[in-house]
Amino acid sequence: MSVARRGLPSRSNQVSHSFEVWWLILVTTGSQSIVLIDGFCPVCTGWATFIDKRDKAGRISIFAQETPEGEALIMDRPPALAGLDSVFFIDESGRWFARSSAVIRILLQLSLPYQLGAIIWLVPRPLRDAAYDIYARNRKRRI
Repeated sequence: MSVARRGLPSRSNQVSHSFEVWWLILVTTGSQSIVLIDGFCPVCTGWATFIDKRDKAGRISIFAQETPEGEALIMDRPPALAGLDSVFFIDESGRWFARSSAVIRILLQLSLPYQLGAIIWLVPRPLRDAAYDIYARNRKRRI
């Protein structure tokens, strides 16, 4: 999997990285949203490939959390998300989403029919996140 696929939220958001890290991300990407995945998880890298193939508009950049770029972004995640083992989605305004909310935001960035999967938004978040947590706990056993 490529370290960076595309994109970066605007510099006006709440994250504050060193200029060098932001510059590297800016030059290697060109979209508006970022997805951070566990680069050591085969299921996660499979989902990254799935996203990349279906992101025809080039709106999403994908970074492994273990890369220098991913680590720099993770260091500045909101305190409420600290310690959370999850996929993360950072939108173009710099807002962070985790767990099932990140999955929904990713689906909304893709084209039809994948956007229809966002209908899971109708399920209350505690139930969605519980299902996400069960899946995530078993993700490294799935390959």
